[in-house]
Amino acid sequence: MPDQSPSSRRSRADSCFVTGGILLALLLVGGLFWAKYNITTIKKWRGGNAWSLTYQATAVSGDPRATGVVYRHNPDSFKKESRDERLGATTLPWRTEVIVNTGAVARLEVTPSGDGEVACRILLDGVRPVAEGSSPAPGKPAVCQVTTSDTPEKWPTGPS
Repeated sequence: MPDQSPSSRRSRADSCFVTGGILLALLLVGGLFWAKYNITTIKKWRGGNAWSLTYQATAVSGDPRATGVVYRHNPDSFKKESRDERLGATTLPWRTEVIVNTGAVARLEVTPSGDGEVACRILLDGVRPVAEGSSPAPGKPAVCQVTTSDTPEKWPTGPS
């Protein structure tokens, strides 16, 4: 007959407790590794992934006004449709913050007044320049354009 003494039962209970603790720890660590490598996929399935961008326009020379400003954004980060906003005469410097979906084109076009020259920039999170442009000649529009990263929360580190 097997030993049923209190010490052997306690020893088996301790072994089960330790084994259960080790299994629980392995499941927890495995879950963390799975989440780390699959979070981007989960975010893509979820939808609603977009970048916060700042569009800026400044006068370089001539009249500090633009005859037109056109910029692209996504009104709803859960829908793919983008919208081009068209502004008439605008005093420079000018700026606005927009949302542009992942993998979409962010675009700003600024037309100077008369023979003036203008410059434009697109900033990621209001800080990091990801596109810049200037008038190629007096009276010609400045255009800034970049395709946003299609991976949520991971913008490429190189030049855009």
